Amino acid sequence: MVYKISNKKFVIEGKKWFDKINGNTYHSVKIIDTNTNQEIAEIPFNYGYGEQWKQTAYDELIKKGLAKEKDRFNHELNHKRFIFVGGNYVTRKKDL
Repeated sequence: MVYKISNKKFVIEGKKWFDKINGNTYHSVKIIDTNTNQEIAEIPFNYGYGEQWKQTAYDELIKKGLAKEKDRFNHELNHKRFIFVGGNYVTRKKDL
């Protein structure tokens, strides 16, 4: 399938933080358009562990009309469009 947005590529940067007191994991996501080098979105503090930060980024791209729900699990297309960076834990909440 060909989309008008197929030439766009996005860098998706994720960070995770574990709240030891409550036992919850949170993440933040930043999305950058590589064509314009502009930040598309920043989600500063969201609940979710593991690879949830990638889903949060995809949800945001859908909201902005830059991705389609039906392509969520199209790994070949998504591999071409997204560069995932990070996903590592930070030691402090303010580092999200």
